[in-house]
Amino acid sequence: MTNIKTILIALTLTVLLCMGVILGLKMFTRSIYNQRTCDWANIDNIELHTQIDIPDILTYDCCYKGERNTKMARFDLDLNNLDMINYIHQNKFTRLTKPTEFFFDKFLNININADELLSNRNLYYTYGSSRQENWQALLDNVAGKLWVTIEYAN
Repeated sequence: MTNIKTILIALTLTVLLCMGVILGLKMFTRSIYNQRTCDWANIDNIELHTQIDIPDILTYDCCYKGERNTKMARFDLDLNNLDMINYIHQNKFTRLTKPTEFFFDKFLNININADELLSNRNLYYTYGSSRQENWQALLDNVAGKLWVTIEYAN
């Protein structure tokens, strides 16, 4: 009888421990998802909202505008360890063919003038929305620059 009691107590404690770990991971992921600033978990937050993988980077710049509830980030990608063709395909980027239809002013520190836009065949974009949030991303596959803007819903 004491063996059964010991087994039941051990099993109950194991189940409670597993549930605690799962709940802790869920709460940790939720805190990353709700993060708005550029200080903590910036890349993870962007990946959770956009479903775009941010590969290894060399540098980045980020700005959160609280009055517009918008995060804008620019990443300089490490091209040495990146298969760009595969990256474009996996993240569902599309070649930008009509730059006049794209809103470049929504990106942080984008230094591309109108002439470059019309002649640049290295630009790819993707966009989407979830839970009334809107996001868009622009990739220069030759320069290795990725711009992402998220307009949060709340």
